[in-house]
Amino acid sequence: MKQQLTSTEASLPVLKQSKHSLYISYGALLLGYIKEVVKELALAEQYLTEVFNELKAQDIEEILKPGANAFLRLQQMARKKLSSFINTVENCNDQAEISAKKGITGNKFISLMNQEQQLVFCGIHYHGKNTAKLAEELNKPENTIRALLRESFIIIRNYRNDTAVH
Repeated sequence: MKQQLTSTEASLPVLKQSKHSLYISYGALLLGYIKEVVKELALAEQYLTEVFNELKAQDIEEILKPGANAFLRLQQMARKKLSSFINTVENCNDQAEISAKKGITGNKFISLMNQEQQLVFCGIHYHGKNTAKLAEELNKPENTIRALLRESFIIIRNYRNDTAVH
């Protein structure tokens, strides 16, 4: 007697094919959109991978419905994924704002840093300032800025879930 597949087992290859097809059709467009937000290719690729890895059967069905705009739906999912990144950049614009809020919220790594570490990390990582400019703005020695940046990266490394080598 032949064993019959359950609907979940039978549909698994179809879901993988659909996800792959969506990636082939819209991956490059979505990568371009994400890269415009995060400004770094490696980080954009990481977000893109997360968006496609988190697609569930229900999401794929919704995206592939007749009349649905697949790219728009994928872009909405990416935007949701990027919301903490966007909020972090907006929240770390200046020292007065960080001091008034007693730190940045919404980003688990940055919220673990003290206010000085947040200012330095945000200034350098999100706003592209160099250590000399940041030292001048914060009226601190450049060595102090470098030390605060190192401390910030140590916090991120210690609280990450992956085991990547840096």
